[in-house]
Amino acid sequence: PCGYPKIARWKTTTPTTTTSTTTTTTTTTTTTTTTPTPMFVARLPGTPNSGWSVGPGKVDAIEFASSKDIHIRGISMLGSDTGSSTLTGLMEMKEGGSVLTSQNFQYTSDGGQGYYDQMFATQGYARAGVKYTLTVEYSTSASIWARNSGGLASTSVVCNGATITFKFT
Repeated sequence: PCGYPKIARWKTTTPTTTTSTTTTTTTTTTTTTTTPTPMFVARLPGTPNSGWSVGPGKVDAIEFASSKDIHIRGISMLGSDTGSSTLTGLMEMKEGGSVLTSQNFQYTSDGGQGYYDQMFATQGYARAGVKYTLTVEYSTSASIWARNSGGLASTSVVCNGATITFKFT
């Protein structure tokens, strides 16, 4: 993967490129598919160091714009800071007031500071320079691990030789 996974992150890929070559003098067909390289983007780098109250009516959101066209595949969630717990809710990717993709999620955390990757069934497509919002609303009330300081205004990752910069607002 490109980049190192940290806190408040989401999983993205660059768009897939497929090339096909057919030779007419033989019966051989060669298909080359470039698989997208996943990368993780972190706005709040570091180790989770406190609790964060989540539950119905409490919507967490992060706004971003990227310097290249990308696909948003999912969001990494942190687990309960009070022990083993099953967490459920809804995550969405929006442009303005329009929901581009959404997914119900459920995961069981072990109480540790680990991540739980939650993927959209239909990945979101983010165009370069356009502001998007990722939101998460838990349907279960809980206290989850968080890092509440040290947020970055922007960060960059290198994926397949291309630098992609993310700006947060």
